[in-house]
Amino acid sequence: MKNNKQLNEAKYFKYNFTRTMFLLAIVALLLCFVGMIISIYRVFHEGIHSFLDVLQSPLLILICIFGIFFILAFLIKSQYIVDGKHYTAQFGFIKSRFLIKDVTAIELNSDTQKLTVFVGEQYMILSILPTQNDAFVQAMRDVNKNIDFSFTLATAEDEQNKKK
Repeated sequence: MKNNKQLNEAKYFKYNFTRTMFLLAIVALLLCFVGMIISIYRVFHEGIHSFLDVLQSPLLILICIFGIFFILAFLIKSQYIVDGKHYTAQFGFIKSRFLIKDVTAIELNSDTQKLTVFVGEQYMILSILPTQNDAFVQAMRDVNKNIDFSFTLATAEDEQNKKK
């Protein structure tokens, strides 16, 4: 009974943002705030005198607010969830759910520390915090014991190609 309860408990694994993605999200947030502030200033300073003014400034304010919520949701709720039957990739408001029983293999690329989840001929590359890779694989294998786990190692030839 306890084992079934543990399998049905959802386990969460944070998305590993690259520095570039994180900086782009911060820049986009700043642009949204600046656009919103400029639009609010224009409405209060110059007023709304024509139909074009009604469309321009309030619409830009709404677009900036939507952008702020979308980017914040992306930064806060980007994660992978493993429960008793599914694993879910969530990026803000966008979710994709997959059956764990259909997963055939998981491969860890030791260079990039990214996991590749294979479902038949299809695959999905996951970017989980490197410290959580083992826990993610174990959570998946707790549900489906038939998942093959492997990892790749960089060869000396690969290292020489990187230097060139």
